[in-house]
Amino acid sequence: MAPHKASRGTPPSEARPPPRHPPRRGHHRVRQHPHRSTCTAHGKAAEFQARAAVHFHALVRLDGVHPTDPTTVVPPPAGFTVTDLDDALRHAAVQVAFHTPGHPDRADGWPIAWGEQLDIRPISLTGGGEVTDSMVAGYLAKYATKSTEITGHRSVRLTADTIGDYADPDGDHTARLIDACWRIGRPTGTPVPLLDRPRDPRPRPGFVRAWECPDCGTHTRYAACPTCVADRQGSLDTESTKPATANPYARLRRWAHMLGFGGHFLTKARRYSVTFQLLRDTRAAFRRHEDQDHAHPGRQLVDEHHDDTTLIVGTLTFAGVGWHTTGDALLANTAAAMARERRTTGREELAHELGTTPAGTTPAVV
Repeated sequence: MAPHKASRGTPPSEARPPPRHPPRRGHHRVRQHPHRSTCTAHGKAAEFQARAAVHFHALVRLDGVHPTDPTTVVPPPAGFTVTDLDDALRHAAVQVAFHTPGHPDRADGWPIAWGEQLDIRPISLTGGGEVTDSMVAGYLAKYATKSTEITGHRSVRLTADTIGDYADPDGDHTARLIDACWRIGRPTGTPVPLLDRPRDPRPRPGFVRAWECPDCGTHTRYAACPTCVADRQGSLDTESTKPATANPYARLRRWAHMLGFGGHFLTKARRYSVTFQLLRDTRAAFRRHEDQDHAHPGRQLVDEHHDDTTLIVGTLTFAGVGWHTTGDALLANTAAAMARERRTTGREELAHELGTTPAGTTPAVV
């Protein structure tokens, strides 16, 4: 992801987390305009350090705004320099902070701010500066291969059975981080016992006196309105199979093997360069046409047919894993248990007729 040419905008800067000191008066020197005439485009890469801290390396480019086409990349207005972008980044990074939601271990949450390290360097596109675009490309390739192994920790996603092998509140720094992720991400609410949960009234079988449903106006002789029952079942079928949780820290357990970091190592703005979707589409088109070029050289490709050609595309999408409702899972498990019981009973009866002991059983000794 190399930066654009210098003629298309001000050279970007590579930024690490800024210091915590307050900005000086007049420190933000980006010029004000009655209408927005500039915008920024960025790309970000995350890098694990040996001390288990995550460094963010950001490529920030200052662009102008085209009056008619906002997607066009144009240079910023005259007067804007690299110094303006440097000051804006320092000012914004120092001001950005937030407070996490409350937690049983800390009712007012935790303050989150950037660290004390800040290093903003202009990137040269001519190969003569301290940091060049080819150096940045090499850095990104290195970051793509780094993970938690630099900290000495390697593991797959942790579970309740394996967390004890890595988490230790009295261990080294990495073990304490994993223990903190698992402890802070624990369930914060007590589930309601099954007997105390509200139950929907079950109507008696058979017909009743004709009545009108007050919710949808359906006239029926069933004890329960069939229209409302169908709507309710349809809403249940479209619900997510993942249980809803009000705990904002629950995902810490999912990413405990990454020391709590669950983000992508590389993200970017859509206008910084070509989109990932365009790259995926181009790769898919190349793979689709590669076999056709080798098998039938010189023939017309599918996408090159005329408009009157009908192209049928079949796709498969992942629908999900598991059962929509608890009742469906109960029925499936019951059916499986009954099938196993029938097979066991059949083996026992056959063994009794043949006067032998079925496989997998121990004969009784009198």
